[in-house]
Amino acid sequence: MKKVLFLIFSLTWFSPLQAQLNNAMFEDRVKVLPEDTGRLVLGINAMGFSKDNEYFGTIVDGYTLYGFQFAPELRYQIAPHWRINAGLWTQKDFGNAKFSTVAPLFSIKFQKDDFTTIFGNLEGSLNHRLIEPLYDFERVLLETRLEHGGQIIVNKENFFLDGWVNWQLMQYLNDPRQEEMTGGLSAEKKLGIWRGAKVSLPFQAVVKHKGGQLDVNPDPLITIWNSATGLQLEKDGKGRIKNWRLSGWYLYYKDMSFKKRQEFLNGSGLYLNLNLKFSDKLESMVSYWKGHEFQTVEGGKIYPSVGVLDPSLIRPDRELLIWRLLFSEKVNDAFSVGGRLEPYYDFNFGGFQWSFGIYLVYHDNFFLGRPKR
Repeated sequence: MKKVLFLIFSLTWFSPLQAQLNNAMFEDRVKVLPEDTGRLVLGINAMGFSKDNEYFGTIVDGYTLYGFQFAPELRYQIAPHWRINAGLWTQKDFGNAKFSTVAPLFSIKFQKDDFTTIFGNLEGSLNHRLIEPLYDFERVLLETRLEHGGQIIVNKENFFLDGWVNWQLMQYLNDPRQEEMTGGLSAEKKLGIWRGAKVSLPFQAVVKHKGGQLDVNPDPLITIWNSATGLQLEKDGKGRIKNWRLSGWYLYYKDMSFKKRQEFLNGSGLYLNLNLKFSDKLESMVSYWKGHEFQTVEGGKIYPSVGVLDPSLIRPDRELLIWRLLFSEKVNDAFSVGGRLEPYYDFNFGGFQWSFGIYLVYHDNFFLGRPKR
């Protein structure tokens, strides 16, 4: 363990570098402001992406994600705190002659002061601010980015809470499929200042359920729980280190199904992170992961003890050392460019693995007028 911690600090100190990954450029929240009442706006969300995973002989094989997403949306604010959104979300994977996903968008959003509630398409995916063992970054590059259901957000100066239910598969009478849903909670309480550093206590949980009573599927219901409790320190630095963060998380997994079908009944993980920010454009993050019989609901594929793509790959104990170099530049208020280099060492399988990604993100709004009733 001492050698691992030495490696973490060494890699970070000699590399130009949040306890969580800084995914701010991928968040797509749009505020509801009283002064916008009666305004009709065209919103455009678009992203081009290329992520190459060069993984060999580990818990997951390598693959490439390459394509673009395009989502035009009409937003009409019907009252000082209420807005209706309707649009279309599309995804085109390069090398596929057809669109991989074409889906309608619809939501009703209420926002007043620090409180927000949403019905319909959620402000989901990376907006939840989950750590990677609980939520895989790559889900923002797939149709899994879309979440539907209900959401409550509280965003105060010293407290953040995001609770949601994502209804993923509807069930009908005599349906051969089980209904499927995922619920989650992401919260963080800022406790105060200790020796000049901001101290916060985050808690996150994700639960997956498959079942229902209308289907003719003989499989028993499935309920899987993931949670993470952490402690985080953050402080502004001097010189070339503009900001640093140090965090530690304890993760817990449990198969809560009446009839157990998972490889492991419960498991745990330790997730340590050290982040250094050198400028608004360049950051680095070093992470250490040690898991025991941990299985994930929606987390990154390199962390669990059972292969996500190939369940026959089983390693009860997992140990990883991960280094990330993150670059992002805000070209203007609407357009950002980002790049990530993410090598890691897998102690269980031996050897280094790595991935590299480039991302082009565009969010903009165009005022169309104030329709008369």
